[in-house]
Amino acid sequence: MSSLAAYLRDLKRSRFFLPGVGVGALLGFGLSAAWFQTTLPQWRPTGSAAARTAVKLETAPGAPLVLKRGAVIVCEGDSLTYGFKRWGESIPGINGSPSPRSPTPYPETLRGLLGGQVTVVNHGKPGDQTLDGLTRWARAPTGDLTIIMYGANDAKVRGKPGALDVKVYASLLEALVRRRLDDGGQVIVLLPPPASARDTQARLDPFREAAVQVAARTGVKAVDAAQALTGIGAPLQYDGLHLSDQANLAIARALAAQIRVE
Repeated sequence: MSSLAAYLRDLKRSRFFLPGVGVGALLGFGLSAAWFQTTLPQWRPTGSAAARTAVKLETAPGAPLVLKRGAVIVCEGDSLTYGFKRWGESIPGINGSPSPRSPTPYPETLRGLLGGQVTVVNHGKPGDQTLDGLTRWARAPTGDLTIIMYGANDAKVRGKPGALDVKVYASLLEALVRRRLDDGGQVIVLLPPPASARDTQARLDPFREAAVQVAARTGVKAVDAAQALTGIGAPLQYDGLHLSDQANLAIARALAAQIRVE
């Protein structure tokens, strides 16, 4: 009898325990779903959607920059300039990087949109921050126009430790801009586009805002990649950070609208 009583007692306890497990599992699932919703990319059938950004350019683009036929445009930046391609068709790496590239990064696409009348040099390198740009291209010739886009790695948009202080980023970005201006070139500051996970934008927006301020302070043109991607449902690759072919084309078109070759 004592064994039977013990069995019934344990069974009774299990009946109370199992609903507790169910509630705990449900709560855990809910918390996980909330975390995934803000941390993982917003996937779509063709890629990832971009998160909303609060940063807007405050001034009109102004008149296009004028370049002569045969001019040299240099694009300095990280993997978004490099044209990193995680899946699908790719071409070999450049600038010492083994990482695969999209066949259509925005710098090379820009050259085509300008009718092949200029030379476009891609100085993008995966993982680079503003400080890397200052040192890596210190001895590189200044083009007639330099397009500079850094920020995603400075901000550590994926949440890794070591994000740069936004004031330091602004100072380094300004040094990049002034280096090319002092050498007699023109400059466009290209604001990095939003990533896909919603909580990454809070990390990136202060850097985008700082880039707008640097452009205003140095008197150069600013172009917002985010505005160029408006209307594209999934402008990013499935990793939620790097640009799709469609996004590269949209950014190249936005830049081409700000350049006139005579």
